[in-house]
Amino acid sequence: MKKPTILVMKTKLCKQTIQMFLLCFLALLPAACKSTGTAASGGNAGSRPRTRDFVLVSKEQTFFLYPDEQDTSSKLYISFTLLDITGAEKQFMSPVLYKGQSPGEYADKKFQDYDKMYGEMRGVVEKMPNMSWESLNWFYNETFAVVTETPRIAIISQEKDYYTGGAHGMRSKDYYVFSLEEKRQLTLDDIVMDEAKPALEDLVEEALRGLMEIPSWIPLSEKGFFEDWEGKLEDFYLSSHGLGFQWDPYEIAPYVMGSMEISIPYNRLQGILTQRGFTLAKEIR
Repeated sequence: MKKPTILVMKTKLCKQTIQMFLLCFLALLPAACKSTGTAASGGNAGSRPRTRDFVLVSKEQTFFLYPDEQDTSSKLYISFTLLDITGAEKQFMSPVLYKGQSPGEYADKKFQDYDKMYGEMRGVVEKMPNMSWESLNWFYNETFAVVTETPRIAIISQEKDYYTGGAHGMRSKDYYVFSLEEKRQLTLDDIVMDEAKPALEDLVEEALRGLMEIPSWIPLSEKGFFEDWEGKLEDFYLSSHGLGFQWDPYEIAPYVMGSMEISIPYNRLQGILTQRGFTLAKEIR
């Protein structure tokens, strides 16, 4: 007769254990939920504490070439993924990224401009009735993202992917490097010593040759690069790997060669980086 009693006691103990587990789980759940949200953190956020939030703002709109015939009309689709910057950084970052406008105003202005441009295509179609309808299906996508974020520096990328007629679409990418201490956008002159620019250009050429597999004895111009490619180093960024540079199609080479992106390791930049450059590089690494 005692065995059932023991079984009942064990059953009660098991229920109590489960109840205690559920209570602990529910107590921890709100804290876990707080770690997620609509804020975009930097690419290195997993290795260092987040210093600020960048709230993602998405906007999209579709325009029809012939609004009264939407079922058969060609159309233009536009989408934005923007960063609404919170805190004091907004005062000096937003004017650079959004041309003095708020993210919403920036997107609305683009909507208006593209709607007007697309509407003007109706007159073109009337003059060119044999125009391919596929060439009138346009799109424009623009995305801002946090690449790197530390207490001293924030690096933002801006990518565009679009087709507005013609033989092919286009892609472009820009990097923006901000000093959070000086409250301004940094240029390459802040990172690289002026007298070291020729040495840097040699390293860039070496990296481009490696990227495109071009031997050192063959001029880059013989492999498609434009004659004036040197010195176009405006689009730069800092990463844990090194000093990076990026070029869009048509910037230093024809469209067929695509976008190009290289990174020069920091151990190759001795005597080239400024003191500010070394300080930021050390923090990012």
